[in-house]
Amino acid sequence: MPVAELAPTGDKIFIETLFREKDQVRKIPGASWNAKQSVWQVPVSWASCVVMRGVFGEQLTVGPGLNTWATNEYATRVGPALALREALDAPGSDKLYSYQRAGAEFLRIAERALLCDGLGAGKTRQSVMAMMRIFQEKTNPFPALVICPNSTKTGWRREIQEVWPGLEVVVVKGSAAKRREQLSTPAHVYIMNWEAVRSHSRLAPYGNIALKRCKECGGEDERITWKQCQVHLRELNQIEFNTVIGDEVHRAKDPSTAQTRALWAATGDARFRIGMTGTPIADTIDDLWPILHWLAPEEHPSKTKYIDRYAELSFNAFGQPTVIGLKPETRDEFFKIVDPRLRRMPKDLVLRHLPPVVHERRDVEMAPKQKKAYEQMRDQMIAELDDGNILTTTSPLTRITRLLQFASSYAEIETYTQWNPKTNEHDIRTRVRLTDPSNKIDAFLDDLPDYGDDSIVVFSQSRQLVELLSSRMDKLGLDHGLVTGAQNEEERQEHIDAFQGGKNRFILCTTGAGGVGLTLTAGRIGVFLSRPWSSIESVQAEGRVHRIGSERHDSVSIVDYVSNDTVEETVHAVLRSKAERLEEILRDQDLLRRMLTTGEI
Repeated sequence: MPVAELAPTGDKIFIETLFREKDQVRKIPGASWNAKQSVWQVPVSWASCVVMRGVFGEQLTVGPGLNTWATNEYATRVGPALALREALDAPGSDKLYSYQRAGAEFLRIAERALLCDGLGAGKTRQSVMAMMRIFQEKTNPFPALVICPNSTKTGWRREIQEVWPGLEVVVVKGSAAKRREQLSTPAHVYIMNWEAVRSHSRLAPYGNIALKRCKECGGEDERITWKQCQVHLRELNQIEFNTVIGDEVHRAKDPSTAQTRALWAATGDARFRIGMTGTPIADTIDDLWPILHWLAPEEHPSKTKYIDRYAELSFNAFGQPTVIGLKPETRDEFFKIVDPRLRRMPKDLVLRHLPPVVHERRDVEMAPKQKKAYEQMRDQMIAELDDGNILTTTSPLTRITRLLQFASSYAEIETYTQWNPKTNEHDIRTRVRLTDPSNKIDAFLDDLPDYGDDSIVVFSQSRQLVELLSSRMDKLGLDHGLVTGAQNEEERQEHIDAFQGGKNRFILCTTGAGGVGLTLTAGRIGVFLSRPWSSIESVQAEGRVHRIGSERHDSVSIVDYVSNDTVEETVHAVLRSKAERLEEILRDQDLLRRMLTTGEI
């Protein structure tokens, strides 16, 4: 009969089992054999307790030390967090909506949590107020690090200064030298974009990915300098943060990327960790593990064990395993662990004052030149262009990209030069450039009288398509703003302010640059000239126009322009299936159903 007890050191749980039970204990995340004590050991965490009970059932005997720890953990964190997880109000500031007060209190109690409220529900303000509540409870939340999209750094500073005047806030930007200087300046809050974090933090290890090491850090390659070294302590690692906030934390869904591992390392031993995203998974539950590992590494130490225990697998045509959802037999256990760390208030529940969203699809025919090139690429993986060039591909992925391009506009091959430092010469290269005719742009401009005087936000996955539309609008004298990767944050903010202030009726955005963290509620109409494959980018983009502030409109229209009989039909079908997988984790419909039928919240 297995016996679990808190180790004398208090930092692990010892499990005594029979030899034949070794395969069962190995199912517990973080389990390892302690040869010195001749016992199995697992991390001290609520997750370990839940999984141990799930593995051994009533056969498990819990020692008095572990029983005391678990009772206290439930009384101080798990129980109160679960009580607040679906609460619609809690004591707090009148600067917040009632559900936001409950959210801020949930973050304070949970200490390390994921806030997944619907897009536009005010997650930024809740996280700032959570820090204030922590401070009011005589605990120091500073210094704090906010990691956010580049386009939202200014917005974060404004929000903090409005909610908590007097805090020293440093927005980290500029050259690398300038950023290092800013990080050396004492402050309450440091705000920096995701891409910059990996330049100012070492990388945490993951799996068998080798870390580059300079000679000083034990490396053998003398060519690796300290700047290239991924183990060297950097500026963020030398600040003992008490709070780290990851805004749009779904950007850390891939544990193999430097961006994710820099977040893990930069966080250090921060007691308070807040992840914020309305779309925590892009496809399946394995997207959630890197975020959960960042929040509570002792609860989710191993991605392999996480997948083995909770993921329902299928096999694709090549025999490779694919995650398709949660295992029915461990589904309840999964939520017992995750629920005290995750709060979600759907917009339909807490922002019922927002206008309804009306989705519309407008099917358009390709121009003859487009259609000819599209069909050639589809059938032969080759397209003869009017400029005499031939566009070819042998890669299925590139082929799909070309089909999506031709579904939105015609294309030409452009020649350009690029400096090659290896040869000290300019190389002549070619690239595909979108050009007229564009059935999407023609249809949108023709439809402008249908939209009356309403302000319009136009989205596209392709920056070239956005720029092509911008050029056409310039010729027509239609003033507009731009939000693309070609701008710096000051230029983007100027265009956003002009749109929100009514100076410009149109703003054109790529879903990558304009799809997260921005408020574009002056727009009553959101137009998609093309959708990205990423469900996160797609949903986030819609949330720019339908959020707090859009109540000025009677309704919000989302209009998709789709080319008939093209691969775009597949894109829309994939996005629908991914939305169903997201619902499995967030359970919005279940919460709304209980609210409407029983009032049980």
